[in-house]
This record gives sequence, C-alpha cells and structure tokens, in this order.
Amino acid sequence: MNDQKAPVFLTRLRVENYRSIGFCDVRPGPLTVLAGPNAAGKSNVLDALRFVRDAVRASPARALEPRGGLDEVLHRRPAGRQADSFRIHLEVGGAAHGRVPFNAAYTLEIGTDPEGDPSLPVVRSERLLIDGVPQTEPPYPQPRGEEPVAFREDTLLPSRANRANREVRALVSALGRMRFYEFLTPELRALDDTPGSRGGQPLSERGGHLGRVLNALERHYPWAKEAIDGYLSTMIDNAVGVDGVEVREANFAFVVGRFLQADGHVTKVDRRSLSDGTLRLTAVLAALFQPLVLDGAMPLIGVEEPEISLHPPMLGALYDALVAASRNTQVIVTTQSADLLDNAAADPAHLLVVRDDGAGTTIGPIDETGLRLLADGVLTLPELLRSGEMRPLSPPEREEHGEGEQR
Repeated sequence: MNDQKAPVFLTRLRVENYRSIGFCDVRPGPLTVLAGPNAAGKSNVLDALRFVRDAVRASPARALEPRGGLDEVLHRRPAGRQADSFRIHLEVGGAAHGRVPFNAAYTLEIGTDPEGDPSLPVVRSERLLIDGVPQTEPPYPQPRGEEPVAFREDTLLPSRANRANREVRALVSALGRMRFYEFLTPELRALDDTPGSRGGQPLSERGGHLGRVLNALERHYPWAKEAIDGYLSTMIDNAVGVDGVEVREANFAFVVGRFLQADGHVTKVDRRSLSDGTLRLTAVLAALFQPLVLDGAMPLIGVEEPEISLHPPMLGALYDALVAASRNTQVIVTTQSADLLDNAAADPAHLLVVRDDGAGTTIGPIDETGLRLLADGVLTLPELLRSGEMRPLSPPEREEHGEGEQR
C-alpha cells in the first residue's frame, strides 16, 4: 500500500441540534473510530456530514426528504423542547480535491421560517471562508426596514462554485465525492445490470457495482486486489478471494468467491451461495481501496459498523485494513465492537467515544480515567469498551486540554 499519508480533508466538525446531538465539536484524524454502545448516536455524526453533502449536491429540502423531513432531524432536548434549527460547521484543510491546497470553513444552518410554514426548511445562514476570506453573504439575512426577513430555500455554494474561484469549485467537488457506506446484503448479492455502468464509478453506498469495482481493481490496480484477497483469506475460513466478473456484451456484472477445498483445489462459489459475512467484508475492503480512492479523488470514506456479520476472532485484522486505507483517504467508521479494537495498531488517539446517558449524544476523546486505566495496564482498549467504562472527555476536561467546544 501507499506509504505516503494523504492530507486530512476534514479537520473539524461542529454540530448543533442535529438529531440526538445537542452540540459536539470534534477534530477527526486520518482514521477516526466512533466507538460506543448501540443507539448512542454514532450514525448521526456521519449523517450530519452526509447531510451537508446531499444539501450541496441537491438542496436542503431534498436532503431532508429521505430523513423524514425537518421535524425528524431537529434535536429534542431532555425537557421535550425542540430546537427550531440545526447548524453544521466543517473545516477543511490540506488538499480538498488532491490538487488545490487551501483551508476552508463552511457553516450551514437549516431551520424553520418564523414567518412562514414551520414544516418547510429554509437556509437560516450559510458562510464560507477560504483562507479566512469570506466567499458568501453575511451569515444571517438582513431585514430592511419593516420588510420581513427573506430566508432562502437553497444553498449558495453550488451556484457560486460555477462562477467563483477554483477553491470554491474544488470544495464543492470534494464535498460531493465524500461517500458513506451502510451495506445491504441483497444489493451486494444482486446481479448488476445497471445500463451503461462501467468500472470507473464509485461503489454505491448500499453496495451496488461491487463486481465492477473488483474487476476494475484487478485490471488497473492488481496490487490492491491482491491486498483485498489477502485480508479476505486472513479473516474468512478457507477463502482465497472474491472476484468481479464483468460481461461487457450483456452489460452486467457479478461477484464470485474462490475457496480452498480440503483436497487443495480451489473452487468457485456463486454469489448466491456466498455468506453475508464474506460479502460484507468484501464490500468494506472494496470501499476502502476502490479506484477513486487510490486515484486521490475521494477525500473521505465513512463506513457504518464494518464488523457486522463477521466472526469476532477475525475482526482485529480488519483494523489493519482501516489503517492502510487511511494513507489514501480520510476514514471514519462507527463501531460498537470491542473485537475490532483487538489489534496492536488500534490507537486510543484514533477513537472518539460516543455516548448518550439520557441527555443527548456526547462525543469526545477518551476521558482521563479511561486513559489512566490504559496507561496503567489495568484494561486494554477492547476491555475498556467492553466494560462500559469508555467515556468521552467532559467539556471542562476538554477546555483543560485545549479542546474547548467554542461556539
């Protein structure tokens, strides 16, 4: 794999009043593992990023439709009062599209219109800074005399990218190339007969085009395909590899497994007979090492619970793949599995702990107590997560460490 580390795309993420998150302010690294129990709010962190991507590609209203509308994503405080807007702030550093170096800060606030239909979302504020220079209008609409405030329904970023400087265009392009994976086994197992589809497209976020992506890796990046097969053979009993077969004349593709039999022969296994674990692991690895990642065109990959359907004793090896992939793109994964962390490469610095103790989602690095337990050898990283004692730094502790959540 590439020994040169890719620049970190997302250097800071601040989220306010989005789903279970009242407020969080985190600084992801090349590899970030969002670790915590079920229903703690891990997926909401990735979904906040995905929302910005979707809103910029289409519109806030269209991004909210599959999420159930504005009412479904506005944070409800423990007392039951619901926020009337949410805000997501991204800071980008390094090379956003692999070519244009810059630093950018983008803030998007979506909420209700006090003078309009409360169910319809509007852009309450939007602000972009490139190297500290504002690229959009002031963050809030300005009233003129007795005229009502005119909130917008669409973001300004895409339209400004069409006529603004190359940094804005690069940011819009890079945000649109982020991918967030939550695989569906039927999608992975299905025959890919998408009209006109070829191996240059990304793996779809539910697992479509897996056969074409594997085939493209075999043809253009054989070393990466060999690495994927190596991980598969390490983690799946008797596995030799999984291949993509593309029938160009009929314009369809599918996957086929190769397994070692007791007599030493390698047998091919049809896609319909492959286990869920084999398919999902193949998809995770294909997402991490797909051609667009290796080309430097995909700045960030998010993967929901890559450990699903895998045997716990095999999970530690998956961490090696996450570390290797983070040399080519920024990787953020969610997990509730202690077994995933059972690897010498698992570093407490990679982890952001996600918990919800009834007052909303809290996110942060491992707290002082947890770090002491690790440093003193009382608990290992997997044991700390398994015991339920892995907790995030509280806001006062973060201020002491220079990680204050500044609004």
